[in-house]
Amino acid sequence: MKHSQLTNELQERASLYAMGALSESEILEYARHIEDDQCDVCRTAVNELQEVTALLAYSVPSATPSAAVKTRLLEQARNSAPLKRQPSFFRRRWLELIASTAAIAAIVVMAAVIQANNALQRLTGELMAEISQLQIQLSQQQIYIATLTSPENRVVDLAGQGRNLGARGRIFWDQPQKRWLFYVHDLPRVADNLSYQLWFVPKAGNPVSAAVFNTGPEGSAEVQIDLPDALTDLKAAAVTTEPAGGLPQPTGSFALLGAAE
Repeated sequence: MKHSQLTNELQERASLYAMGALSESEILEYARHIEDDQCDVCRTAVNELQEVTALLAYSVPSATPSAAVKTRLLEQARNSAPLKRQPSFFRRRWLELIASTAAIAAIVVMAAVIQANNALQRLTGELMAEISQLQIQLSQQQIYIATLTSPENRVVDLAGQGRNLGARGRIFWDQPQKRWLFYVHDLPRVADNLSYQLWFVPKAGNPVSAAVFNTGPEGSAEVQIDLPDALTDLKAAAVTTEPAGGLPQPTGSFALLGAAE
């Protein structure tokens, strides 16, 4: 079965395979899995572990392994060795090397290398996501700057009404791009069952909903709006207080109001 990601169990299996610490049948089965199943996850793990093993084989001093590790490795060696024949000098030396603490240390270091590599990949993904978010924010800021500095802008100021006399709003209307940038300050936040609704008031016909919003704790809000092509003849802009989510037509009291003429 082809794996999609490296788990702790797969990492341990790859470590034992790279060190030659599996039985002969397990080695054959693992090799078949890599080749026949085309498992890139296990193949990559084994390649990395084998590279680390090659570096550590000459740098870590030999020492006596724990009894459990030595028993497991020697038992596997006996099971895979031909009967009635003593292992050669080189085979005995190989077994001693595998059974040394150097081999155990190599597995530990290889596991640490894989974990560090996985952590680096996760960090890379997080940084790429952050860069993507910053690019989106930069694009939005570029739109704001272009809209605010366009010589073809119309500016509509909205004054506070009723209990909101201290509030103020401003619309930067980019007519060629058919876009509004709406800013409001000192407008108290409404309860969760209510919303503020911004209206485009044409010279003829009914008001058209432009946006539904609420202010932050400090009483400010910023809204970018793409307007329909048909909405070009503006008489006024207004903000009313409506039930949460807004309504097709205004029913509540005015919170902000401004003439466009």
